Amino acid sequence: MTERPCNWHQGRTDRPTLIALIETGSGPGAILYACPDCMHIYRLRPLDPATSGGPVYQRRRT
Repeated sequence: MTERPCNWHQGRTDRPTLIALIETGSGPGAILYACPDCMHIYRLRPLDPATSGGPVYQRRRT
């Protein structure tokens, strides 16, 4: 699997899990990944891309 950043501890992981997609009204959105340790510590659940009811967050404009 590809190495990606863990959005929770801000480090790199070679075992990333897709956690959330962030959509914005305009501009780029974001894809959040977590490492296995952060998934356990923060009790995160993986996003299932096969379902349309997964967690999708709106980013606030600042």
